Amino acid sequence: MKKRPHIHLLLYFAAIIFVIMLITAFVMICLAFAMYHFGFLPDHKNNNPLIPIVLLLFISVIIGTVISFFVAGKILQPITGFGEVSAEVAKGNFSIRIADSSKIPEIQEFISNFNLMVRELGSIETLRDDFVSNISHEFKTPIAAIEGYVTLLQDSTLSDNERTEYTQMVIESARQLSTLSGNILSLSKLDNQEVLLQKKPFRLDEQIREAILLLENEWGEKNLDLQVDLTKLTYTGDANLLLLVWRNLIENAVKFTPDGGTISVLLYSENSDICVKIADTGCGMSPEVCQHVFDKFYQADTARMTSGNGLGLALVQRIVELHNGSVTVISEPLKGTAFTVQLMSVFC
Repeated sequence: MKKRPHIHLLLYFAAIIFVIMLITAFVMICLAFAMYHFGFLPDHKNNNPLIPIVLLLFISVIIGTVISFFVAGKILQPITGFGEVSAEVAKGNFSIRIADSSKIPEIQEFISNFNLMVRELGSIETLRDDFVSNISHEFKTPIAAIEGYVTLLQDSTLSDNERTEYTQMVIESARQLSTLSGNILSLSKLDNQEVLLQKKPFRLDEQIREAILLLENEWGEKNLDLQVDLTKLTYTGDANLLLLVWRNLIENAVKFTPDGGTISVLLYSENSDICVKIADTGCGMSPEVCQHVFDKFYQADTARMTSGNGLGLALVQRIVELHNGSVTVISEPLKGTAFTVQLMSVFC
């Protein structure tokens, strides 16, 4: 037999209705007695006129209580089922939902909010699983590479060139592991940070120019054509964090642009906002990739062939969000990619 733990709630609701109706009936009886005592009701010699009134009141109370019991079942059905649903959610079942069948606006809002909460919890659970899976993969790759090349280095028959090559691969893998750990720590810190503490005014155009110069070796080796147009602008924010934004975006543009390609870096003012646009003539991205490009550890297939750990753009987005700004991407396969960072000219 199916248990019905919510029967107590229905009985409680019906009991409240019963008590209210009983009190109302008692008041009505007292009022009738008072009216009869003071002569407001006609006096019948053979029949007491209060008897039918009392009977009618008690019958009304009983009928009203029965009706209220069934009506309560309809009204309280979503709430009574909430206990069972919440117990499933507590067990980690985020696929369960409350049926939205109530016609009462307040209960409909309650159901909608609860179902939305469960969906968000399910999304967080999925993201957590993906995070653990991705971080395990990202750590495993350089560690396995280091182990493999160190094993090869133990071979005494290696030539000097081979030994140098394997040693360099160990260094690169160790550097990749160090960068990954640093990015994870930075992203974790920023995810738990809501307010920027180190804000100061600085020349934004000079900072972007500095980021370009820091990457001169990378874009110089590929003989890229850099088209730079930076309006002289002063911005108040965290200079160290924003430098990471420009370095990540420009480095990505260099990475995915073929030799002899073009990268444009623009800084301009639009209405009351400051805009930085970094565009390239690289391989571009499909709409599906663009939808996930800011996700942690997400990498498209083309990016898997190059160095990276899928955290750079997640860092970019979080830093821009901390400055109350936004970052968007427009891309098309084989036609290049353009990232636009929009910041308020006055940031408090």
